[in-house]
Amino acid sequence: MGNSLSRLCFPWFCLLAAFLLCSPNVAKAAEAKPLVLAFNTFSPWKTLDAQGQPAGPYTEIVKMLAQRLSARLVILPCPIQRCLQAMQQGQADVVIGVRNSADRDSYIDFIDPPYAPATPLAIYLRRNDSRHVQRYADLYALNLGVVEGVSYLPLLDHDKRIQRDFAPNSLSNFRKLLAGRVDAIIASRGNAEALILAQGWQSQLKRQPLLLDGQDERRLGLARHSVWYPQRARFSTILQSMLQDGSIARLLAAAAAY
Repeated sequence: MGNSLSRLCFPWFCLLAAFLLCSPNVAKAAEAKPLVLAFNTFSPWKTLDAQGQPAGPYTEIVKMLAQRLSARLVILPCPIQRCLQAMQQGQADVVIGVRNSADRDSYIDFIDPPYAPATPLAIYLRRNDSRHVQRYADLYALNLGVVEGVSYLPLLDHDKRIQRDFAPNSLSNFRKLLAGRVDAIIASRGNAEALILAQGWQSQLKRQPLLLDGQDERRLGLARHSVWYPQRARFSTILQSMLQDGSIARLLAAAAAY
């Protein structure tokens, strides 16, 4: 009888023992997995160093975040469209320097607090072009170069009166402008000025009077399907501490001139 009772109870003891052994591992499942950053270049905030490795203030913010999470950071280089797919498909956990938009909200949670103010958008023409862009309506007469997958402003993104020509990245967009393949381009002012300076294009291009104010402050994007997502509140707490201790301000200071 005793042996029979033991055989009946043994599976329950196994389950209990397994639960007791595994519960600490469950609690630390996210920490055991690396934090994957979907990285697209976006100078001066996300750049490549002399060895071709990801660098720049936004990259350093995520590195510091990973350190404070006690997580190993893995960086996945990708063009913006591929980065967004990686976030959607669970291949990446975080993005930074990617604009908030309603269509991305289903798979990316842009968490508080914001780490930087909204970035104004600027319009650029070739210097020998006599046209001027002073009002939003002036864009309708132009073939406007944009970067595929980039969300600019809801009004502009959905305005069917604007003629768009897509490029894979900001550098290609500028090169198309210089080659006369588009009339104008739109870009984050900081990103555009950094590229123009780096490429020595100051004498060939001119920024237009029209500036479009960015509507959204910059927020870190956390994939909703990420293993890290249950720790969303922890991400917010760490970002808040990085703002309060001045870490983020120090990292962003290098790009402030743009």
